[in-house]
Amino acid sequence: PWIKCRVVITIMCFLGFCNVYALRVNLSLAIVVMVNDTEAVSQPHKIFDWNHTEQGWLLAAFFCGYILTQVPGGWLAQRFGGKYIFGVGVVMTAVLTLVTPLAAYISVWCLVGVRILEGIFEGVTFPAAHALFSKWAPPAERSRVVTFAFAGQYVGTVISFPLSALLSVYGFDGGWPSVFYIFGIIGIIWFIFWLLLAFDSPATHPRISQSERKYIESSISEAKVETKHVPVPWLQIFLSPHVWAIIVSYFCSNFGFYVLLTTMPTYFSQALGFSLGKGLILNGIFSAIPFAFEAVVVIIAGPLADFLRSRYLSTTVTRKLFTSSSLMLSALFLLLCGYFGTSPHIALSLLTAGVGFGGLGLAGHAVNHIDLAPRFAGVLMGISNTMGTVPGIIGPVVAKAIAHSQNDPREVYVEWREVFLIAAEIYIFGAIVYAILADGKKQWWAEGVKCRNGRWVG
Repeated sequence: PWIKCRVVITIMCFLGFCNVYALRVNLSLAIVVMVNDTEAVSQPHKIFDWNHTEQGWLLAAFFCGYILTQVPGGWLAQRFGGKYIFGVGVVMTAVLTLVTPLAAYISVWCLVGVRILEGIFEGVTFPAAHALFSKWAPPAERSRVVTFAFAGQYVGTVISFPLSALLSVYGFDGGWPSVFYIFGIIGIIWFIFWLLLAFDSPATHPRISQSERKYIESSISEAKVETKHVPVPWLQIFLSPHVWAIIVSYFCSNFGFYVLLTTMPTYFSQALGFSLGKGLILNGIFSAIPFAFEAVVVIIAGPLADFLRSRYLSTTVTRKLFTSSSLMLSALFLLLCGYFGTSPHIALSLLTAGVGFGGLGLAGHAVNHIDLAPRFAGVLMGISNTMGTVPGIIGPVVAKAIAHSQNDPREVYVEWREVFLIAAEIYIFGAIVYAILADGKKQWWAEGVKCRNGRWVG
């Protein structure tokens, strides 16, 4: 084939993550219109009277489901292969997105239930992708493959925010419902191509060249067809300080990320007044810019990390450098935004830097699972992303509870400063823990653990 099969897998994963994040964050923008009670007479769509607590739980509901399937998703992908686990996760999220408007009209708690189900299905995607990468990404290309694929989450966010704003203002069926119809249909179309183009490993790909298959399988033992199922060494995983370094860094990096991902449109609406009409479209553009910068950082970080590993630094030092610097820089710019982000352009610039430099971590802790244990990378991703999802549940609720003023600009800024301060403190804690505990070497339990009698330990 004229294009390498591992490149096709990487591109399809990138597009898959574009879809799941577009499906995940579209409510964050649409809710600004759905619950806006000003100028309600001129709005063609229904305005819901959801209070701030209900809005917080609507934004957090997705993560309540998402946390449940991280470890099961990794185990299923490790046992049965990542292709169908990843694909079903995306397409079922898309189908549930199509019924979002109906659920909203029934009741707020019906919509909460739909969002929980979306989270359940989307929760398998990252662990399943790691299971695929463990068989498709040679060590020399590992950072760039994983970071490029994961950059899809930021590109999906960049597309979703402004497009959701445009559809909310000018879309069919009253505006905001079209947001969910359009993104749901796109997700289903992606799934059709995924079924045709993606395969679990080089050994199962019918169109891969012999040279590419030989190169991948000679680099990654896990890429070969496995005749035996090796039980997951759960005890060794949970006793490993290096695994805990990843878990802590995921929790800390995701706290600020999820708070901003779910509430940034609300911040621009409350603090800067971008809520209706052209202001809503400007809100969508402003909310997308930080994630556009993060996508650029992520795409650059992967090749840079591989270059440094091949020439100058060990894998351990590279992972620590990228993870800790991402967390510390994000903390710095969120602190600056909390104290000096009093105008739209200053706030946007500081948030763009704070969110964007967080992308460096994808060349650090986000790849570290495959360094430690390629065979169990999906399981490790499931474990770390389980803890990394907790901030998605509590972050929006905390942010909505702290920042709820509508009229007094001074009070609004003080409240959002408190939100940014909490996120910055958690970032700093994560940077310190990862710098102390992280490792980049393959672990002794990475191929499974046997007793003296030769039996596998699970």
